Amino acid sequence: MPTSLPVLVAGAINTDLVATMSSAPGPGETITATTFAIHAGGKGANQAVAAARSGTKVTMVGAIGEDDFGTARLRDLEREGIETTWVRRSSTAASGVALILVEDHGENRIAYVPGATTTIGSDHCVRALQAVRPGIVLATNELPQKSLGALFAEARRLGATVILNATPDPERAVELLGLVDIVIVNAGEAARILAAGDDAGDDLEPHGAIEAVRAFGPGTVIITLGADGVVGNERDTAFAHPAPAVPVVDTTGAGDTFCGAFAASLGSESSISEAARYGVLASALSVTRAGAQAGIPTRQQVTMFAEGL
Repeated sequence: MPTSLPVLVAGAINTDLVATMSSAPGPGETITATTFAIHAGGKGANQAVAAARSGTKVTMVGAIGEDDFGTARLRDLEREGIETTWVRRSSTAASGVALILVEDHGENRIAYVPGATTTIGSDHCVRALQAVRPGIVLATNELPQKSLGALFAEARRLGATVILNATPDPERAVELLGLVDIVIVNAGEAARILAAGDDAGDDLEPHGAIEAVRAFGPGTVIITLGADGVVGNERDTAFAHPAPAVPVVDTTGAGDTFCGAFAASLGSESSISEAARYGVLASALSVTRAGAQAGIPTRQQVTMFAEGL
C-alpha cells in the first residue's frame, strides 16, 4: 500500500514522561507508581511516525528547544525516514513535554506543556508547504491558531487535502473548520466543538454529531470511539468500522496512530471509508504495546493483523 501522495504533518514534537500505577491520584493524593519510562511523543510527531510506518513520504513541521530532549526527538524522526528540514530549533523555549499517568487497566491522564511548539509562525508553515508541495496536510491543533490558519489556506491554494485532528482544545478549532476537508475528533471533542459553536452536542448520537460538525465547513467528519472503532461520512454516505477486540496494554497514542495511518492510506488512493478501516486496525494493534511511538505498527504488521482476523 505505498502511497503516491507525500504527507506534511504539522504538530508537536514532545518527550513523554510516563508513570504506570494501579490508579491515578486524586486531588492532594500521592500514589506510588510501579514503573517510569521516557518515550518519544507529541501528537504531531506520533502521527508523522504512523504515516511513515504505513509507507508514505512524510515531512514534519514542528519545533524543538536547544536541549537534550529536542536532540533525541529529532534523531527519532530521522531514524523513521521523516524529513526534518522544517523542524526549527528555538533558542527561547524548551522542547515540549507530556506528563502521562497510565493506570494498570490501560487508561491514561496527560498534562501537556507545548514549549517550543508555540513559537511556530505562519511564515514558517507557508514556506514549508511551498517547498514540499504535499498531496495531504495532516495537522493537530497544537500549533498557534494563526499559523494553522495560514497553513490550511496555503494548502487549499496548492490543492492539498487538509486533515485536522482537532485536539487538544477542540474549541479553538471552530474558526478553522471552514478551511478543512476532513476533521477527526473523538466523541467528547465533537461535543466541545458544537458547544463552542452554540450548538448542543452532548445529546447527539455519533452520526447526528457528524452532520452537526459538518455544518461548520468540513466535508468529512470522522469520530473515533475507542474500543468501538470509528464512524464517519464519505460525501453523504455514512460508514462505521468496529474495532477488533485486543488485549489493552497502553492507549497512549492510539488516536494518533489512527490519524497517521488514515492519512497514509488515503494517499494511496483508498476511499475515505477504506482508509478509516485501515486506521482502526493500526490503532487497535498499537494499544497492545507500551509507548505512543513504540507501539505504532508498520504497514506489514497491520496487513498481517488484518489477515488473522
